[in-house]
Amino acid sequence: MVNKAGSSFKLANTFKIMDTNRSTTLDMKEFESCLNKIGFFMSKVETQAIFKVFDKNGDKVIDMNEFLNALKDPLNKRRLAMVNKCFKLMDKDNSGVITKSDIADLYTTNWHPDVVSGKKTVEQILEEFLSNFEGTSGNRDGQVTWNEFLGYYEELSMGIPSDD
Repeated sequence: MVNKAGSSFKLANTFKIMDTNRSTTLDMKEFESCLNKIGFFMSKVETQAIFKVFDKNGDKVIDMNEFLNALKDPLNKRRLAMVNKCFKLMDKDNSGVITKSDIADLYTTNWHPDVVSGKKTVEQILEEFLSNFEGTSGNRDGQVTWNEFLGYYEELSMGIPSDD
C-alpha cells in the first residue's frame, strides 16, 4: 500500500526542487524543464495544455496548492460517505450550503481565547472556522458549498495513509 502521507510530502518536496527560481510557484519554463527531466518531451502546445490543467486560476504560474490539487485522488467510497454524512449534519437547513447560522449550534465560540480577550467577535471566529472547510479552492464568501467541502476533504485525505 502506498503511504499517502509520505506521498504528499514527497510531492511538496518535488515542487520545491522544481521551483528553481525560489518564487514558490512554477512558471512555464520550470514546468517544461521538469517534464523534460522525467522524460516527457512534448511540443510547446502540448506542454501549455498540460500547464493549464495545473494553473486553475489562469495566472500563468502554478502554486503549491494548484500542483497538489491537480495530483490528488478522489475520495474512496468509505471516506466519501463519511464526508457526505458530515456535510448533511452541518447543513442544518438542507440548503446545500453551510453557513454561519448552520454551524452556530455546532461550534461554540464563547470560550475561544480571542473572544474571551476581546480581540475577535463570536461572528469572526465562526467565519474563520467555516472558511477552513472551503479548502484551497474556496472563494471565502462565508458559505461552504458541497464542492468546496469535498475539495477540502480530498486535500486533507492526501495526508491520511489509511482509513483505519
